[in-house]
Amino acid sequence: MKAFLRGIVDIICFAAGPFFSIYYLFDFGHGPTGPGPFYYYYRFNSRIGLALGVTLICLGLLIRSSRNRE
Repeated sequence: MKAFLRGIVDIICFAAGPFFSIYYLFDFGHGPTGPGPFYYYYRFNSRIGLALGVTLICLGLLIRSSRNRE
């Protein structure tokens, strides 16, 4: 059961993390352009998505390094 849960954590961190990072990193050009409330809202969401992806990758690496110490 412990190995199963570790596998789920690895899948979430190392599959979803790069997906969010790459998707939001290259998705800046697909939102509305020009000044206005939707432009700033879209840019804010892109930054949150990029930060979420990087955070998931870092969390996965941190968990994996703590497993190696045990």
